[in-house]
Amino acid sequence: MLLRFLLLYCFCLPLAFASNNLPDLGAPDLKDYDSHTETQLGQAFSTALHTHYDLVYDPIMLSYIRRIGEKITSETGKNRNFSFFIIDNPEINAFAGPNGVIGIHTGLIASAQSEDELASVIAHEVAHVTQRHLSRTFEYQSNVNTASIASLIAAILIGSQDPSAGIATYMGAMGLNIQQQLKNSRIYESEADYFGIKYLNQAGYSPYAMGEFFGRLSKEMQIYEGTPPEILLTHPVTANRLAKANDRAAQLKTESQLLKSDSLTLVQLRLNFVTKTQTQTYNTKTLSSSETCYLNNLKNLSDQGLSRPQYDLSCLKAASEQNPKERLYKLLLAKIKTETGDSSALQDYEYLTAVYPSDFSIVYLYAKSLISFNRTQEAIQLLTQKTPKFHYQYLLYSELSKLYAEKNQNDYSYYYDALANYNIGNLPKSTFLVNQAEKITKNKKSKLYQKIIQLKNELDKISQKQQRNQPS
Repeated sequence: MLLRFLLLYCFCLPLAFASNNLPDLGAPDLKDYDSHTETQLGQAFSTALHTHYDLVYDPIMLSYIRRIGEKITSETGKNRNFSFFIIDNPEINAFAGPNGVIGIHTGLIASAQSEDELASVIAHEVAHVTQRHLSRTFEYQSNVNTASIASLIAAILIGSQDPSAGIATYMGAMGLNIQQQLKNSRIYESEADYFGIKYLNQAGYSPYAMGEFFGRLSKEMQIYEGTPPEILLTHPVTANRLAKANDRAAQLKTESQLLKSDSLTLVQLRLNFVTKTQTQTYNTKTLSSSETCYLNNLKNLSDQGLSRPQYDLSCLKAASEQNPKERLYKLLLAKIKTETGDSSALQDYEYLTAVYPSDFSIVYLYAKSLISFNRTQEAIQLLTQKTPKFHYQYLLYSELSKLYAEKNQNDYSYYYDALANYNIGNLPKSTFLVNQAEKITKNKKSKLYQKIIQLKNELDKISQKQQRNQPS
């Protein structure tokens, strides 16, 4: 598929570490494509992810990954939005796409032994974005062959609709010096490690985690025969790389460490219940009593064959009290209360929403709980009020669209489905849906109609701008 082809081509090539005295090669004075082109590429990339790949939509897992990502991106000094997604793929890998789109494989989450290790790979991918590596790859291609950058952009845009057509467009116009491209990619990987370790440290994580993670995977590969993890194929580990990583970490003044939670283990336990491909990733002998409680309740919650699941709410309450800053115990407790018809779950969600106002997953789960207790209108009001405040809106607007469809209010349903697709960059589908909403809205003076026209005008402006900037 085009997306995988571009990822492998742009970032997944051998690397070698450069000097520690690296310049910021992503500085503004370097040539690269303009911000509009990057936005357009990011939209096509995000649409391809949601269309052609198995994404994990579990809100708790997504929220956890995005919290780590936001800690790191807040230290980059770059004024851009990043989007973090989880790919249901057991391979240990991650990737960076245009306009701050970061993909994390479930295999990577399962293999990390600490939040620091997981954060180190995320920091590496964030650095690919801040250093404009994809943009600079395009710039080099345009120097080698003036048709290359235009053909690659066209390939991504065509490929978002037809991946095979995108590959054909790209390959048909390629005239690239492969050896020079390999050299460039090694430099980019070196920079991503260099700046990634810096971001990692500034975010309060261990700057040694990146070297430790890759070193451990490399040792495991040597001990156990078989195919090496995908991340080692795309990021080969050498003694020189590990030495440079440790040297870089040693040079940094270690920032005051954040108080990190034990959420990683709980998130890893969730993998077996919310993904299609994951196998058991935990050793029950190493779990604490609280973690064992979490696991056992997860099992009962997911076992639809049980007519009366044997939940242990007392141990969940104890786990929550023993880990007061760990929201995942409280969220599971509220979820089980909802499943068993205990309406006090609503008070739990209301409390959690107030304590963690930036966590979209709590709003989503709160709305689902309201629906379970036949308070659908309150769920609609909650989602309508809270969703615009979040950067990631796809799940929330999709739920709103579904709720209005169930009420046979199709004008609202089309509108919120259009917003959901707009949020992930699927502009053609968003345009189709908003046009449908306009056609069937009877009251042309209503607030809904005004919002529909506002979104339609915004989409029209984007379309006109894209047409003006379309490569010839």
